[in-house]
Amino acid sequence: MPRKPASILIVMVAAALLTALPAQGGDVGRHRLSNGVTVLTMPGEWNRIVAISVMIDAGSKHDPAKLPGLANLTNSMLLQGTTTRTAPELAELMDSAGLSMGVETTRDYATVYVTAIDSEFELALEVIADVLRRPAFDESRLLEAQRIAQESIAERLEDPFTTPLTRVAELIYDDHPYAHDPWGTVKGIERITAAHLVKFHSGRYVGGNTVISIVGNFPEKLALRRLTELLSDYPDMQTPPADLPSVSMDGAETATVFKDVDESYIVMGFVAPAAGDPDFIAFGVLDVLIGLGSGSRLAEMLGENGAGLADVTGAFCRCGQDASMFVLYASTEDPDGVIDVVESEIDRLSAEPVPDEELRTARNRLIGRHVINGQTNLVRAARLASYELAGLGFDFGDSLLAAVNRVDKDDILRVASEWLTKPATVVVQPGETAPPRGRKRAGI
Repeated sequence: MPRKPASILIVMVAAALLTALPAQGGDVGRHRLSNGVTVLTMPGEWNRIVAISVMIDAGSKHDPAKLPGLANLTNSMLLQGTTTRTAPELAELMDSAGLSMGVETTRDYATVYVTAIDSEFELALEVIADVLRRPAFDESRLLEAQRIAQESIAERLEDPFTTPLTRVAELIYDDHPYAHDPWGTVKGIERITAAHLVKFHSGRYVGGNTVISIVGNFPEKLALRRLTELLSDYPDMQTPPADLPSVSMDGAETATVFKDVDESYIVMGFVAPAAGDPDFIAFGVLDVLIGLGSGSRLAEMLGENGAGLADVTGAFCRCGQDASMFVLYASTEDPDGVIDVVESEIDRLSAEPVPDEELRTARNRLIGRHVINGQTNLVRAARLASYELAGLGFDFGDSLLAAVNRVDKDDILRVASEWLTKPATVVVQPGETAPPRGRKRAGI
């Protein structure tokens, strides 16, 4: 039997999953504890796994200027022992009970999550409440966490795409804290003390800043009763929204950085719609159309089937609550040629309607990616919490897929012409370090 094209398979799988899965928000309960914590519950018996995702308005955008990396280090230290359990005891308990726990820090949020089999659900609630409320912030553990963080920062800087991506973020976001990596800097990490961790934690890990999302096979009434008990001393307060500068890219900028690499690396960044912006979903379709996979425009125009100018190509949107950044990247031996081709293609997207079949494929690929990636209880829980904390409402996912299918060629023309106009471009060239040079895009 002949193989079906990949795009057809994605459409078929997405369609099957859309009919087989419960609605992302239709079976969700929204509850508010007396201390302001929002609890989202999505019970179901589709498997024996329970996922708990706790999301806090404590991302790196709240880092003090002289302590970059504080939010990330604070969150990572939650797993390094509590006042009731040492780090080894916590690790042994999770291992013996089959719990899986982790943390993640982005520019906007800090996340603590745990997954467990349904028979250990109450223990999972107890453990996650313990690390939220009673982190030990032990000095010896802090020194080790600082060392690991600094090594991770150094490793990231070895990646040839990290340097241009970091510089592009600085050019786009300017004095907005999104310009800085959530990992922080080596010097910033070095300055952080246990007292800094305690202060950051006590100020941001509070009821009004916290959303707890639970998805899987669990009794809802038990979850709410136990959380009320376990978080009885969780602070009943909400931190005022941060007073952050607006993000506005006034003009195209290009910088060149010289580094010990074998070929050139290019990153082009654009200010993109924030999560919740009316253009956010249409821009998501444009993102897929331009840079997702071998059938994208970026791959077609720069890869073997096109100009053959680039070895690696791609695009992604780093979405944010205040502003997003859309990134195109490539590795090449002809950076000027790649930039010229990409700029020409962006101009075409802003002037020529996308063919019907290409638009249909892009929409289907976006739906397929969203649905397929959202199969685990943990991803479902994380999405619900992130939608709620971003102010979109936990049921944002219900309307998202339908909104994707409403995106038409006029929407693509509009968002391309409005958002893809003033790129920040950074080129990493083989050679010794030299000062940046400016380059203005023609017509801007």
